[in-house]
Amino acid sequence: MQFIPNNDQLMIQISFKLTEQEIYKSLVDTSRSRFITKLMQGFGFFLVAVMLFYATNNIAHGTFVFSFTTFFPLFLGTYLLFLSEITAKMQTPNLIKTKNPFSEKVNVKMDKSSFRISGDSFNTQLAWDKILEIVETRDFFLLKATEGTANVLPKRAFSDVQINEFKILANSISGPKLKLK
Repeated sequence: MQFIPNNDQLMIQISFKLTEQEIYKSLVDTSRSRFITKLMQGFGFFLVAVMLFYATNNIAHGTFVFSFTTFFPLFLGTYLLFLSEITAKMQTPNLIKTKNPFSEKVNVKMDKSSFRISGDSFNTQLAWDKILEIVETRDFFLLKATEGTANVLPKRAFSDVQINEFKILANSISGPKLKLK
């Protein structure tokens, strides 16, 4: 980890390797940052609430019958509520078993013009205007190139100074939408 001020040009350098738990959390956070996931979770919550009201009301009146028409909407609603977690739980073991950029040691360099991310099997440089959105979660900064994909930067790889400098850098660039805390 290194912070290099260079007059007007600010450069932040970090290195990290995601743990299995961080891979899981980053997949969940990336999924939760998507609009469609939020919509599906809202629909799932609605289904669960309606079915619980329906079941409670029928139990109170002594007319409850457990059937497919009761079970399926409740199951579907619960599934939609936890879709991010379920999907990430299924994907994480496969990402770890295969040679995947998620499981490699990663080096990142960021300045006002672009960010560069490299590992054993990849080397990518993107201008900030190619980034759709920068999202801050409790544990990560997500640099989203598309709605469904993100370069994940764990906050633990940054010093406190670098986190502040990264936020200053993010606010000074044009292009990505910012969702910083």
